[in-house]
Amino acid sequence: MGTGVGCAAVVVLGLLLVITGFVTGAVNVSTEGLIVTDSGYPGGSVTIIEVLKNKGDSSSGSEKVTYYLVNESEQNATPVQIGTADLSPMSAEGEYSSANTYMLPMNLADGVYTFVREVMGSDKKTSSGKTIRISDSTRPSGKPADLVGLGVITPRQAAPGETIRLIAAVGNNGGADAGRFSVDFYLTNRSMKFSEPLLLGTWDIESIPAGGQATTTRSVTIPTTTPPGEYGILMDVDPSRAVTDSNPSNNDWYREGVISITGPTIAMGPFPSGMLINTTSSVIVVPNNTSSQAVYSRD
Repeated sequence: MGTGVGCAAVVVLGLLLVITGFVTGAVNVSTEGLIVTDSGYPGGSVTIIEVLKNKGDSSSGSEKVTYYLVNESEQNATPVQIGTADLSPMSAEGEYSSANTYMLPMNLADGVYTFVREVMGSDKKTSSGKTIRISDSTRPSGKPADLVGLGVITPRQAAPGETIRLIAAVGNNGGADAGRFSVDFYLTNRSMKFSEPLLLGTWDIESIPAGGQATTTRSVTIPTTTPPGEYGILMDVDPSRAVTDSNPSNNDWYREGVISITGPTIAMGPFPSGMLINTTSSVIVVPNNTSSQAVYSRD
């Protein structure tokens, strides 16, 4: 998955949020996943990653989604447009993933903002239920590296042995580059008394520049021994503490009730349980105060 030039304020889309879709006849397009970070600063940038699905029985046409921030501290605040995304047509039951980076206005006031979106022709702005704290104090200049898990998007349901797509993002909110480190992904089920987290796989990241972020889209296999139930996802960022981090307490990302494991075990060929397969390109996004371009690296 590719993104443009980015910075510390990453608006990446909250995990598996169901935002009201738009329906036209037999077309039914809705958001399958958003990952949203919680901070940014005026003049910085936001990266929005979204997974959409057409659950209707007819193909959708080309659509445009417009993204806004609304200041919660102001009554009847005017939505601030931060960018648009052109959506390609989707076949029935088809999916579309987008990742775009947008600049925040220099005159954006400090405050807590709600992230909203509007689909072309609907004339209705829909809240994601997520907020973003905008403050000049979040600029990364002069601060050490600060790794933070931004989020994971997975399907809502899978069976043991099934291969699923996983989208994840990690940021460096500090003012120093972060060198090589790893990220582990786990399935967790806290309702099972003696259940241990089940390792899905590991993502190796070469580096993230100060104020930048890294994203990946890859396939993972649900272990064949996974009992049915409702599972959370844990993204354990830099478990070996390879990076000198100013705030390691905010490294990990976890959400309960993300994916339902159900159905019989599926035979999946020669792949060992928990192995990452069919890895696509990882993308390192650099901050906007440098002339460097996004660096694409294969794991």
